[in-house]
Amino acid sequence: MSNQPGPGLFVISIDVELAWGRVHHGEASKAPSVFDRERRSVAALLDLMERYEISATWAVVGHLFLERCTPVAGKHHPDVRRAPYPWFSGDWFDGDPATTVQDDPWWYAPDVVDAIRASSVLQEIGSHSYSHQIVGDPAYDAETFRSELSASRQLASGAGVELRSFVYPRNSIAHQEVLTEQGFVAYRGPTPPRFPGRPGYQRRLLSLADTVAPMPSTAVQPAMDDELCNVPQTYLFDPESRVARTLGARLWSQVIVRRLEQAARRGSLFHLWFHSHDLSTSPDRAFAAMERLFIAADQEREAGRLLNLTMGQVADSMSDTVVEP
Repeated sequence: MSNQPGPGLFVISIDVELAWGRVHHGEASKAPSVFDRERRSVAALLDLMERYEISATWAVVGHLFLERCTPVAGKHHPDVRRAPYPWFSGDWFDGDPATTVQDDPWWYAPDVVDAIRASSVLQEIGSHSYSHQIVGDPAYDAETFRSELSASRQLASGAGVELRSFVYPRNSIAHQEVLTEQGFVAYRGPTPPRFPGRPGYQRRLLSLADTVAPMPSTAVQPAMDDELCNVPQTYLFDPESRVARTLGARLWSQVIVRRLEQAARRGSLFHLWFHSHDLSTSPDRAFAAMERLFIAADQEREAGRLLNLTMGQVADSMSDTVVEP
């Protein structure tokens, strides 16, 4: 019997949230220039993905499916429950302008959904909740989650989209049983702890070494949580990170490619994630590094050492191979 591992998995998940990801955290004043460029960044990324035949899971905030909305009896979206967060005053939807995509394109994005669906390369549209509420906060309960997922699925279904994968806002994870109940098959989980049990100084030194040359012990695999597939994140693609700014696009991309090569070599998972607005902060550095990554992925795929899958496809592959006891 051969000990050669199967092909590694290359997964990309992208948080598409526009203003919804920032307004509740006091960051709205920083947003305009980023939001104005975000649609161009999405279009450029889709072009690059088509060139190298790369698929991704685009986790879209449900409200962005709307072309317009208006209050009902003076209340925004009364069918969606709000969590009573002690750290947030007012109504969660106070920032919602209740207008149209033409008037307030930071709050509505059916055109972005259409552009993703129109790609000549398979792209999955997943859910990033309805309004970017923080699911893992103790104030957020299962009923609130059900209302957000139900509203999101209804809008997506009306656009011809079946939601199967979920990305938690702020990666704050809870109530996975509600995802299964609502028909989801996959979610983006946290990066498993690296070098657990080691003293802090050892973890720091080992993490630095692992960045330069990824170690076998840090290889990650997707896993089934009952009927739900956990597809752990493994690398945040952040062009404004200290590493990216210090190294520049070429050296930074080499760091990322090494993690991709680890997955190809070990038959493990490389799950790259970012926000669509991350591409708008330093677009030259972002797209130069992304293209180098896609070139490397294409080479590994051609050699039979790597599969590029969506989160939903990972879940399908796991359910096909899981043997019931």
